[in-house]
Amino acid sequence: MAEAESEYAVEKHLIEQLSRMGYRFVRMGNHDDLLTNLREQICKVNRDKLVEVKGEASLSDSEFERVKNRLLNHTVYESAKILREKWILDLDNGESVYLEFLTNDYERNTYQVTHQVTMDKEHVEDVDQTNRYDVTILINGLPLVQIELKRPGVEINEAINQINRYRTKSFFGLFKFIQVFVVSNSVQTKYFANENDLDKRGGVRRILKSLVFYWTDENNKRINTLAEFASVFFTKNAITELLCDYFVVKESEPDLMVMRPYQIFAVKAALRRVLIEDMNGYVFHTTGSGKTLTSYKLASILRDSGKIEKVFFLIDRADLDEQTVDEYNSFEEGCVDNTENTRSLVSSLKDSSKTLIITTIQKMATALRSGKYDAVLDEYADRKCVFIIDECHRSQFGKMHASIKRRFHNANFIGFTGTPIFKQNRGSNDRTTADVFSVPNDPEAGTADSKACIHRYMIKEAIADGNVLPFSVEFMRSIAVEKTGDETIDADRLDDADYCRRHNIDVGALYHDEKRIANISDDILEHLAQHTRPEGTDVYTAIFAIDKIKYLMDYYRRMKAHRLAWDPETNPDGFRIAAIFTFQANEELDEAGEDKYSRDELQECMDDYNAMFGTDFDVSNFDSYRKDISNRMKQKDLPQIDLLLVVNMFLTGFDSKPTNTLILDKDLKWHSLVQAYSRTNRVDKKTKRFGQIVTYRNIKKAQDDALALFSGDGNPDDYLLQSYDYYVAEYRKQVEALRNIAETPDDAGYLQSEDDQREYVFAFRRLMGTLATLKTFSRFDWEDLDVFMDEQTYTGYKSWYLEFYDRQKRDPKDNPVLADVDFEIELARTDRINVVYILHLLKDVDRTDEEETAKAVDLILREIDRSDNERLRVKRGIMKEFVSKRFYELPPDADIETAYHDFERDSMQARIEAFATENGLDERLVGEVVQDYFANQKSLTDEALRQRLKGMGFGLLKLKSVTMKLSQFAKEMLELYTAEDN
Repeated sequence: MAEAESEYAVEKHLIEQLSRMGYRFVRMGNHDDLLTNLREQICKVNRDKLVEVKGEASLSDSEFERVKNRLLNHTVYESAKILREKWILDLDNGESVYLEFLTNDYERNTYQVTHQVTMDKEHVEDVDQTNRYDVTILINGLPLVQIELKRPGVEINEAINQINRYRTKSFFGLFKFIQVFVVSNSVQTKYFANENDLDKRGGVRRILKSLVFYWTDENNKRINTLAEFASVFFTKNAITELLCDYFVVKESEPDLMVMRPYQIFAVKAALRRVLIEDMNGYVFHTTGSGKTLTSYKLASILRDSGKIEKVFFLIDRADLDEQTVDEYNSFEEGCVDNTENTRSLVSSLKDSSKTLIITTIQKMATALRSGKYDAVLDEYADRKCVFIIDECHRSQFGKMHASIKRRFHNANFIGFTGTPIFKQNRGSNDRTTADVFSVPNDPEAGTADSKACIHRYMIKEAIADGNVLPFSVEFMRSIAVEKTGDETIDADRLDDADYCRRHNIDVGALYHDEKRIANISDDILEHLAQHTRPEGTDVYTAIFAIDKIKYLMDYYRRMKAHRLAWDPETNPDGFRIAAIFTFQANEELDEAGEDKYSRDELQECMDDYNAMFGTDFDVSNFDSYRKDISNRMKQKDLPQIDLLLVVNMFLTGFDSKPTNTLILDKDLKWHSLVQAYSRTNRVDKKTKRFGQIVTYRNIKKAQDDALALFSGDGNPDDYLLQSYDYYVAEYRKQVEALRNIAETPDDAGYLQSEDDQREYVFAFRRLMGTLATLKTFSRFDWEDLDVFMDEQTYTGYKSWYLEFYDRQKRDPKDNPVLADVDFEIELARTDRINVVYILHLLKDVDRTDEEETAKAVDLILREIDRSDNERLRVKRGIMKEFVSKRFYELPPDADIETAYHDFERDSMQARIEAFATENGLDERLVGEVVQDYFANQKSLTDEALRQRLKGMGFGLLKLKSVTMKLSQFAKEMLELYTAEDN
């Protein structure tokens, strides 16, 4: 049997392949070699400009020094902006020249490949750890793509973890210019954008595995192997297009984004449809797959093409208008105008500088109907315009499509939707999405294969790629009738809407029965934490959709009075429940105008909301209320809303990653069902493993029909989690696999080889993931699992899992096999046993009884050992020392928390004194450095430390060594003594 390739062989074959594709191999040893090469390549790409102003394509030492000053010592985000600028270089001869570091002309750029570049402190001062990198792609001398390789059989997530380590330890200097990473184990390959160094709060930013993508062909067929991936991804034209046209450096926040393959193919197909074929069409990309970014890139490229007079982005709801404007302007500040009313829309039409306009369909309809704007509109009758229509399956656009075409004779229309209208789900107007965006001679019009559809990316592909999450659906039977007066009626099928319809049975009274509503209210709140606070420390939000306002209010009042609901006095930590619905005629929604009291009921909900969040909303500022709810559901504003009751609002177009659960007591079908389900399956943190649907109506057939239709007649079960019993069986199998490695938790502690520890980590990680899934089911009970492994035994195994994690985190060099293993630690952390919890246990100890005190202290020490709270595990040594020593010395009436914090302070001072003595330093100087670093982490630069140590009389080597030690000591103290207590 053939042996798997080594990393070296994989690397060698890749370099040979890239060389055949036109990349020039250059040998680079260190960062100085990169700078020498950069000087030469910048002169090549800017050759014509340099020759024109100074007679030769070269840079003097002083000129190149100015170039280096421009390029070095910036963040990743700043470097990405510099890469794409035209920068003015002042030359020695008094002239100046615009330099480009990257052009969109692949025949002008230079392309090189190198490998095993070493980054160390000797060449770049900021480097904390010497590292060598696998394969680096240099474009115009800058390292823009970094490829990290693993041998076949190794998880490529380990390469991602390795990159995260490099980003904090050694990716400095010119490596700040890396735009894209590629990771591969030869048989699996993925790519992703670099991230800025720090997040908004100044913490270290890590690459999220949810933003790591496979490459595909135009038909969404995945390209896995490294050789096949490289053959298409690394053509000079393709990589240049990716970096110049399909990469976003956001303006509103320091984010970098690279587009996914289906987004790129959709933009290219739409550009061909408009600029070459001069026809219409629509993009069918499943809900949650990033249509806003796709449409932005299409709009911006059309705008910049010089061939389009105006690009209109039409939206059919005001809230989506604001959301899209915010997103567009986050990609490119000030790129669009949000037209507040029809007058401002017409003003934008008059302004030739405004080439990209976002507006609602309603405002455009008003402009077309009103005769007073005819003169302005007539100017565009024969000009080339493009209308991009968001959520184009909605009926509003179909109604006014003809009106726009009559005014804009030379316009093209490109629609975006995740749920097109086909023949199966068309409404009363009998028009499909393909009819609206029709193309000539289309034999498949009205079907998923229509030529009007210029690109499709359906839910089955999105789930397989990890770009959206699968669904976990629980059908909760809520109507129980033993028998009916009519023997021809099957009582067991009274929750089947189609059955009742065929037999002319009105089950409305059963659905809206007061007792049923009370039971469902209790059931939802009793199990809400299982859904929105899954295994781990993350918290999510939920939506509960009800069929009518009247019954929404019945649920709302019942839930607000529940013991688990928020109450400022009796339960300030309870679930925060809110409600929203429209109370007046509204052309966009069908829930309004049910009765004259709905306005008062909405105000009742607003009054409760104001008391809960300290706001001041009433029905006169409804839109502000809606925005506030949106922000709290998205956790942009806190406290969050835990459960939002709606009728139709927030079930379409609402993008909220923290929303993970949809509860239903209403019937849905076709696109309405898929749209509503899709509120829950946006990819977010590791603990969000799927979108959770809990339905108290039997919509199984409607669900299966809808999922099959919008996935190209695929099997609906492919997009849904398995049953509870399936995961119980998986738990049993995974327990057996874990016990084969370590029969008991104690045996795990005796695993000596790192390979055995690695296998243990993998086995427990699989078990942990299955348990996390099981816990989201409403019927979860540990008793179902006890026969295989009970909770106490599981916790024992988890303690060793966390111990292996802690060991590799403390010193990766001592655990190289585990250093980059993906522990999925988010699933293991619950934070239930934290510092505050331990201090409360100590407060409750009866110290008048010596034997009982010893038992209690032993229990507390074991609690500390088994804690999965990361901050407590950092402080574990200090906590155990306090409990074992200082606690016994305290008088009975001592304040435990004060005593602990005093102990912490003494412990820190002792460590400072020991470090100072060991390194021949003044303890006051060490203390000041530590305190300054606590106050401002940016203060700890090598240069700042050298200045403080300058008068100590150290030689050069000693100064360098002490500087490194003092820097590391301050970082350790920050982690140890500022760990949060809760």
